[in-house]
Amino acid sequence: MTEVTWQLTPDGLQVYGGNFSQYREQKEIELEVALRSHEAARKELKRTQATAMQEQQRAAQSSRNGRAKLLNGSIDRMAAGLIKTKAEVSTGTAKKKHEAAVAKANQKVAQTKIKTTKVTSIQLEEKNQKRRNLINIQGANLRISERLLIQNIQLHISSSDRIAIIGANGSGKSSLVKAILGMENQAALLESGEVLLTPTMKAVYLDQTYELVNRQYTILENMQAANPDLSYQLLRQQLGHFLFKYDDVHKSASVLSGGELARLAIAMISISEIDLLILDEPTNNLDIETVEQMVVGINDYQGAIWVISHDIDFLSRINITQGFKLREKTLQTTTYLPSTPEQYYRELLECHK
Repeated sequence: MTEVTWQLTPDGLQVYGGNFSQYREQKEIELEVALRSHEAARKELKRTQATAMQEQQRAAQSSRNGRAKLLNGSIDRMAAGLIKTKAEVSTGTAKKKHEAAVAKANQKVAQTKIKTTKVTSIQLEEKNQKRRNLINIQGANLRISERLLIQNIQLHISSSDRIAIIGANGSGKSSLVKAILGMENQAALLESGEVLLTPTMKAVYLDQTYELVNRQYTILENMQAANPDLSYQLLRQQLGHFLFKYDDVHKSASVLSGGELARLAIAMISISEIDLLILDEPTNNLDIETVEQMVVGINDYQGAIWVISHDIDFLSRINITQGFKLREKTLQTTTYLPSTPEQYYRELLECHK
């Protein structure tokens, strides 16, 4: 008699030929195929969004070039008007095309999303359960030497806030964070206005290059340095959750890949007591499983979160309560939140003009 295995799924009863071992092997193959499909969809979404932003930047530059030619007299006003009209028509057509492509890519990501097996355990601990003010900036300017990056900053962050900041590269998103935290070797400074930080606030900044990780230390030494009061056994256990096991924990951080550095940095903060967690493009080097667990950990965490990211799929899943956009050297509140990704994406495009 031929063996079969039955599985009740949300779509009904599914039948697999063979015994349970063969069923489990088949399920693992299906999971791997599904993961690859979802990863491909995510990459396509990022590529589509990047292409749209590049087109917006090129259109804006073309418009600036036309104005410059008119001002220096190399073309007359009629020619400049024709160039402007042609650029506006072209830009409008391209914008509709890219918005449709992004919507289709977002749909593909949603369709391929699956629940994955947990490979990490992220349990962020808020340092203080009482709601309190952490950062209050009124009317300050952000500068690098003589260059004004952001003017008249109005920013208030309390212990349960979840904010996201979007803007073009070089607009000052990361520089603002570093200036507020007073990080060493940071050229950007806040001047004028009022800048108030809670003295006992513990903030952790996870940047794109994972500077939190000391490349001269081993994996275990980094974990110990970040959590000096926790036991050796707990640190080893937590590293194991992040796939750093056995003798691997004695490897130098200098030999780790980008994805491994990301996992180690997250492991280091995952059991720390934090008031404010700042994530700067956190999903750039993460695999699907770790992104899934980061989402779970962030949604369980009750402290304040400040996220700089162009990954709208990620942002839409972490319950952002307030959005800001950096445009024309000002920090403005976004009209939409990542919970409505298509509208939020249109605002992101506007920041790149």
